[in-house]
Amino acid sequence: MKQKKYQHVTCSLDSKTGIFFAEYENNLKVDLAVAKIIVANRFEFTDNTPHYVVIDISNVKEVTAEAKEYMQHPEGGLKNILGAAFIANNPVAELLANIYVKTPMDFEARFFRKKEEAVNWIQGYMNRKKPLESID
Repeated sequence: MKQKKYQHVTCSLDSKTGIFFAEYENNLKVDLAVAKIIVANRFEFTDNTPHYVVIDISNVKEVTAEAKEYMQHPEGGLKNILGAAFIANNPVAELLANIYVKTPMDFEARFFRKKEEAVNWIQGYMNRKKPLESID
């Protein structure tokens, strides 16, 4: 597994499945500047290519309105994402995950409390999407 620790997030890529994983640092407060750094780190780590993600936001404690807007923008936080599974295991993170899951986007996103469930869902979603993507 390829892995790199950045200032606010640890990024990993499972070479077998191609799934990108992100886990945020403890007690993270995300303002617009932090959101842009996190997204830039993801672009760098993935070589700016489309990918499926499992994002553990359990450690996120706060997100400003500006950061949330940026993270929900197709050319911001949603760029290059083909499908997303969010993990959250506390009430604040669960609220944030549900906000992102309900955002209109060109891919499916789901919220889970356990990593295993998130990984199982994203793998199933990838398997359902691959035949459709190859038709284009």
